[in-house]
This record gives sequence, C-alpha cells and structure tokens, in this order.
Amino acid sequence: MLSRYSSWLTNVRAMQLFQLFRQGGVILTAILLAQSGLPTAQLGQYEMLLFIGTLLSFAWLTGFLQSLLGLYPRLTKESQVQLKGQAWLTFCLLSAVVAGALLLFPDQIVRAFTQKGGIPFTILFAFFLLLNWPAYLQEHFYLLDDRPRAIFTYGFLSATAQLLLIAGPPWLGWDFTWSFRGLCLLGLAKWSWLTVYVFQHSTIRWNRRLWQAWWRPARPLVLYALLGILVQSFGPWFVGYYFAGDEAQFALYRYGSKELPLVMALAGAFSTALIPVVAADLTTGLEQLRRKMQSLLHLIFPLTIVLLLTSRWWFVWVFTEDFSASVPLFNTFLLTTIWHLWFVRTVLVALQDNRWQPLFVIAAGVAMVIFCILFTPRFGLVGIALGTVLAYGVEKVLLTIYLWRRHGLSPASYTPLGWFLGYSVALLGAYLISMQYA
Repeated sequence: MLSRYSSWLTNVRAMQLFQLFRQGGVILTAILLAQSGLPTAQLGQYEMLLFIGTLLSFAWLTGFLQSLLGLYPRLTKESQVQLKGQAWLTFCLLSAVVAGALLLFPDQIVRAFTQKGGIPFTILFAFFLLLNWPAYLQEHFYLLDDRPRAIFTYGFLSATAQLLLIAGPPWLGWDFTWSFRGLCLLGLAKWSWLTVYVFQHSTIRWNRRLWQAWWRPARPLVLYALLGILVQSFGPWFVGYYFAGDEAQFALYRYGSKELPLVMALAGAFSTALIPVVAADLTTGLEQLRRKMQSLLHLIFPLTIVLLLTSRWWFVWVFTEDFSASVPLFNTFLLTTIWHLWFVRTVLVALQDNRWQPLFVIAAGVAMVIFCILFTPRFGLVGIALGTVLAYGVEKVLLTIYLWRRHGLSPASYTPLGWFLGYSVALLGAYLISMQYA
C-alpha cells in the first residue's frame, strides 16, 4: 500500500495538493470568517491587509523562485548546495527590507494601496510577513530534492495551522487581534523549519558567480511579476478609488474575486513542477506538458462549468446573504480559468527566455485600464472583473505569438488544442447562461 502511494504521489501531484491546501485554506478561512459574525467592514480590513501583503511580495518572490527552478537542474551538485543557502539569505534580507518598510511607514503604505488611512493589525501582520516570506522557499527546495511526501506533509500542516489560527479566535468569541498574533506564531514556526533545513542541507556562503547566474534570468521575471501584480491589483485599487475607499464594497469585490481554489492550486503547481522538466529536456518536457495538461483540462473545466451554473444557490449559503452581490463577480472571474490553463509561460521560463515578457504585461496593463474605465460606469464591480479577464487574455495571446515566432513552437506543440478550445467555448456559454439569472 505504501509503495503504491509513493508511486502515485509524484512531484507534480504533490505540488498540486500543496497548492490546493494553500488556496483551499484561504477560501475556507474566508468562509469561516464570514460565518463567524465579524462585521463586513472588519472582514474588509483583513482582505485589505492580504492585498497589501501580495503587492509587497509577489514580484520578487515569483521572479526569484521561477529563476531558481530554471537554474537549479543546470548546476553541479556543489553549486546546488550553495544556491540553497544563498537563496535563504537573499529571501531573509529582502523580507527584512520590505516588511521593515511596512513597520516603519504603515499608514503611508496602506493609504497608497487602498485609498484609506491606517488599518488595525497592520504591525502584527508586518511581523508575520517578515517571517513567512522566506518560508516560500521550503516547498520549492523539496521539489528540487524530489521529495513529494515532504511537500505533501508540509503543505497540509502549514495550511491547517493557518486556518485554525485565523478563523479559530472569532469562532471562540475572542478579539480578532488574536488571529494576527497566531499568524505571527505560525510565521516563526515556518521560518524555523526552513532555517533548520537550510543549515542541514546547504552552506551559507556568498558566491558572486552563482548570484549572477541566478539574478540575471530573475530580473525580467521580477519585472514581469511586478507589472503583472500591478495589473491584477489595479482592479482592487480601482474599487477603492471609484467607491471612495468603501470597505463594504471592497469586501464584496474581494469575496467575488476569489477564483476557484482548485484551478489556482492545480494549474499553478502544474506549471511550477513542469518548469524543471522542460528545462532539462525540451522535447520530452513538451510531450509531458501536453499529455498531463489534457488530464488537467478534463478535471478542471467540467467542475468550473458546474460551479458557474449553480453559484447563485451555493454562494450565498457559503458566504451568507451579505455577499449575494458578489455572485456575478465570482462568475465573471471564473472565466480566468481559460487563461490559467494556457501554459505558454511555463515553456518560456523553462527556456530562460524572459527578456521581453515584461512588455506583454505592460500591454495587458494598458488594456486593463481602458477596459475598467469603459465598463465600470455601466456594469459596476462586474465591469472591473470583465476588464481583468480580458487583460489576462491580451497577455496570454501576445506571449503565444512571441513563443511561436521566436522559437517556432506552435500552441499545438504544448497544448491539446482541440480539447482546450472545446472546453473554453463551453465555459463561455455557461457564463452567458448564468448571468441571465445571477
């Protein structure tokens, strides 16, 4: 039984389960908080802090981690050991700088990102971020070490702990401050876990040549991610701007924009796990990408369509009637499933062809601004959601054209095109039907 389980739990499946635990935990936490009796305005404050934390970290975390996955398989064993220690040191330093800025200038940073003054719990949340950001290395180290069981165990424990520590205090009738104190404790535990691992499996020694090999391909990825998160964050920012910092409207938008966690988990982990595979052998890697992607399409698209067609019944049951206005938003954001399952960037990152990717995000950002300005006066919050979905599409189409012209890799070389197009049309049809009743 154990050997059968070990053979089933590949790195890809382990990373998918890890992300499912993480994303599912976020959604379940939101559900429990909504059901706990906390005021909508206080839920909005919590969502604003999550939003700020994402803005401050997404770019450099994503860029450095993706570069790490592309570089590591190409190094000698000795350099691989050194790179782990160097990555730990780099992430700790960057976390100290960014979280330190939030600790020193909380009101200014909050106002810049949310159009609102100071938010309670900002200082405690900054301490959590300081400790939690370096811990993102842990699951990637396990992936590179080919330890799927460790990925699974770490993901389950960390997601469960975060769920209990955030949602537990309000359900026990305690002040919401205890949730943030619990987050700080969790951050310390995860940082300690990572630090012990690093000192056992690597050396803390700075290697300039290794840093340059890691940093050069990371630079455009960091810029790409920075521009990407700015594009994604324009929607929440525009909500704060258009509705004059209304916390209730912000909460409605954030709850409506919670994409299906299964999509985020499986697609994100799938891409992460396949980058080193494609980097090691392009021909074999693309074949694996196409074959495994077909199985992913058969799972995610039908489930998304069912959830979309039934959301008007189950969404208010899960999140309460206070968030009934979020149903059309949720349905609209489910359309991003199409773009999440188009893995053109996986191939580009594996090829370490990152130089021009930021330009495509800029184009998507311009499109996002135009779409939101055009759609919001007529459709309200749904108009902002539509702008986000269309901006995603602009970026993916441009990346696809670039990969085809630059490397001669057509969409059919890494995508089961017939299944993808058929499912996409079906999802769009289901969306049009659902919006007649939302």
